[in-house]
Amino acid sequence: MSIFPSFPSGHTISRRNFLGLGFAVSAATLAACSTNSSDSTTAATASDSNSSSGNDTSRVVVLNTGQLDNMLLLGILPVGSAKAKGADLIPTFIADRFGKEFDLDSIKDCGVRTNPDMETIAALKPTLICANDRTDKAILDQLRKIAPVVTGSGGGENWKEDFITIADAVGKKAEAENYLKEFEQSCRTWGESLKNTPPTVSFLRTKDDAFQIFGVESMAGTVAADCLLKRPTSQQFTDKAGKELSAEQLKEADADWLFYATQNGGNDPTTTSTWDTLKAVQHKHAIEVDYDAWFVNASYLSATIIRDGLKAHLGN
Repeated sequence: MSIFPSFPSGHTISRRNFLGLGFAVSAATLAACSTNSSDSTTAATASDSNSSSGNDTSRVVVLNTGQLDNMLLLGILPVGSAKAKGADLIPTFIADRFGKEFDLDSIKDCGVRTNPDMETIAALKPTLICANDRTDKAILDQLRKIAPVVTGSGGGENWKEDFITIADAVGKKAEAENYLKEFEQSCRTWGESLKNTPPTVSFLRTKDDAFQIFGVESMAGTVAADCLLKRPTSQQFTDKAGKELSAEQLKEADADWLFYATQNGGNDPTTTSTWDTLKAVQHKHAIEVDYDAWFVNASYLSATIIRDGLKAHLGN
């Protein structure tokens, strides 16, 4: 049973009834994080989908992808944040969206996500830490000694569930539900408005010395599915988010439309001998996009950027 308010058929909020699962994960995680009476976290009950977890949100630290801009979207300015390896603490697309509303310079750098700076985090005296259950157990144990911890599942394919999980932890679950409801409705409305057969869309990024295409279970893949767009046969895999390619294998990145991004210092696909053989390139349907927003972050803001990028180029 969906925990969203009912709305017309065809506009259900998830491909996999994610909200029920996301809520269950949230409640279970918050309960598991209770180590003693002073650090206890009260999970919301299934009978009250809008109840607050009871966490103190005055000093929140976020450590994983998408959590920073999701918190800002919910009106909470974190006191500290970690970053992806080699990335800026505040990516440009987040600064562009929230820079006028919040003092983003006040956010303390807590190191890289895979190995956050515990001393810096402890010095911030956080009241809640948002992390990722894919994080090393030893690191999570250290974090739980500092403050209550709520964890998302991680991965771009889980961005909706993770948004609900951290929103629930800060008493903003209903807001997150409404954001997601509106997002999926807007995607479906646009997808249904396409006059011709929905085109195939491909997602490609550089990854160090190789390239990577993204399948169905990825951040961009979920947005494409919400928009009722098709994927090329080479990108219909579901066992992992991305698949690495060599320059000679770039044919697997071809589609009616190709959206790609180049990592700083990474190989540029446009300089390969294979690039000009792609039909998307020949038809001028190869579009360069923001690396962080499309392929690193996993949040509501990223989802809207991907959706709007698709709409801008594919039209109605």
